[in-house]
Amino acid sequence: MRRLLRKLRSWLPRRPCRIERYGRACIAVDRDYPVHVRAYYRHCAGLFAAAFARQDAAVNVIFGPRPVRFGNALPTLRIDLQPEHTLVRPGGRDSGGAPVGVTPLPDGSGCYLVRLADEAYLRSLDTIVEYSLPNVVNVRSSGHFDELAARTALVAPLLYPPRFDARGSDIAAISLMFDERQPRRRRFLDDVRRASLPLRNVRGVFDAAALRRLYDRTRVLVNVHQTAEHHTFEELRVLPALLRGVVVISEDVPLRERIPYHDAIIWRPYEAIVDTVRDVLARFDEVRATLFGDALAATFAAMERENRANVEAAVRRMLAARG
Repeated sequence: MRRLLRKLRSWLPRRPCRIERYGRACIAVDRDYPVHVRAYYRHCAGLFAAAFARQDAAVNVIFGPRPVRFGNALPTLRIDLQPEHTLVRPGGRDSGGAPVGVTPLPDGSGCYLVRLADEAYLRSLDTIVEYSLPNVVNVRSSGHFDELAARTALVAPLLYPPRFDARGSDIAAISLMFDERQPRRRRFLDDVRRASLPLRNVRGVFDAAALRRLYDRTRVLVNVHQTAEHHTFEELRVLPALLRGVVVISEDVPLRERIPYHDAIIWRPYEAIVDTVRDVLARFDEVRATLFGDALAATFAAMERENRANVEAAVRRMLAARG
């Protein structure tokens, strides 16, 4: 009978949001948040849920864009991610109407735009969760979006506990390019094949546990921008890999000195990445020893503390604003 009931329930339409109690707070979490950022979304939702519970706040919270009916008279707050590139060169895709900021372009010809995808939606949020410190710096320093900047909480994607110990890794090198058809990524993969490098592009792996297993088997991760104009550092891919001891070779980015762990990344221009992969694989143990150690572990610990502090501050601000 129980088996039959479970089967019958499985045929019922599933509610897209799950409402959970954390102390006196009711928090709605989207079960079907976009898969490519779902692991980070769930990580952030957990941090905010714990913070609301510590505040013992009687409030409804929607984490994401979906409409939710709580069936009570409590005030409702809405939180969501800003997962897009804000550092975009003039003329970049989907940047129409974006104002010019103050972050210089690499060639000195001007400054990056400050691109906010779906600005109207971001303005409807009580808190905007941002994964990238360079994005935060680009938005705040521009002076164009002071109200939104004041409601932004930086949460670095520290999805896993750090593990730097040496281990046998049977995958030499990977990239995580979802859309291989983008011209510059296609060109990079073609160059890799011509150079006979043991690098494979991994697609369709988004589950946090599956990604962790992949990183634990991998020596080198290569990060290449999707376009020549969108230049925010892809921390959602890179930082979780670095946490698990993967050597990261990345195309260079603006504001990289603001990234707390920038010294642990091998930065190269696009044209030099293939040769760098070959060199790093040939000297892997030597290179790896220079990147990982107590200093990086201390940096990650400080970032973890900052994540918690930023979330706590955002929760206190939202509750104070609602009285």
